[in-house]
Amino acid sequence: MRHTPRFVVAVAALILAAGAVAPAAALSASATASGAASAVDGPDRLHAPARPVVLALGDSVAAGQQSAPIGTTFARTAQQWRQNGYVARFHEALTTRLDCAPPRSPLEGCPHLQLVDISRTGIPGGPGGVTTTTMLEPGDQLDRAVDFLERRNGDRLTRNDVEVVTLTVGGNDLFGPAVASCVPPTAACGPTLATVFQGFAARYDQILSELRAAAGPDTVIMTMTYYNPLPFCALGAGDPAGATVLGNTVLEGGTLGGATLPAGFNDLIRAVSAEHDAVVVDTFGLLGAGDFVGGNDCTHPNAAGHQVIADAFAAAFPG
Repeated sequence: MRHTPRFVVAVAALILAAGAVAPAAALSASATASGAASAVDGPDRLHAPARPVVLALGDSVAAGQQSAPIGTTFARTAQQWRQNGYVARFHEALTTRLDCAPPRSPLEGCPHLQLVDISRTGIPGGPGGVTTTTMLEPGDQLDRAVDFLERRNGDRLTRNDVEVVTLTVGGNDLFGPAVASCVPPTAACGPTLATVFQGFAARYDQILSELRAAAGPDTVIMTMTYYNPLPFCALGAGDPAGATVLGNTVLEGGTLGGATLPAGFNDLIRAVSAEHDAVVVDTFGLLGAGDFVGGNDCTHPNAAGHQVIADAFAAAFPG
């Protein structure tokens, strides 16, 4: 049985003690009837076996949701989102930033780098948003990623390795429970956050542990902290300043309503990522007015926001 990191236990205990107030697939070859991806049945079937790879896992942000206009069908829309989201933009940057050319090759960078994106949006009439819980379900993203990594990075070839893994997950773990209990603040807010934080960190630790074991020590694994979208949507429209404090506190910790949250949700991502030698891409504070869909969508960046995130990944990439 896996243990919960001591950092997580300490944070959860402090939240409960303080009574803190704070808020908050890839499209497969055969689409489901609702037009989105079913479980990816083997990325190798769709990608050249002798080329290096960047592998993306995650939620609707990783799947590019709202990075392009809505299309005539969900399948077409999801494809456009995937092609215009931050993952696709970061992949394009990596073709010049990553050095994967074989010895004595005249090529520079990594022009043949493939993108294998197994993240997904919520599917109308089907599975909802991706969480750390869904990612750990049998046959879901983690199982498919581990299988792919073991085959690519565990064979004798080096030209087909997964060079970079990106992981963006956790927003859906946090947002629903936090909004329900903390917007407006209720007595359940502190205990709810404690439960969410502890459960998320344990599952996030398992996900990164398995990815690192399958990828090996040399693969760059990149994780992402979350931005605060509340001031830029309907939830925060009446009091943007209050929404800023609320969202910032749950993400980064701080004092709110006389109670202190010593560490935030993003601190969990940073701490667990460090345990598995993952590079943290910090998006907190980077997105602002003009970078979000807004209105009733209180989570997703627009095309400009996806570019900001892609730029942050490119800046954090250690190559």
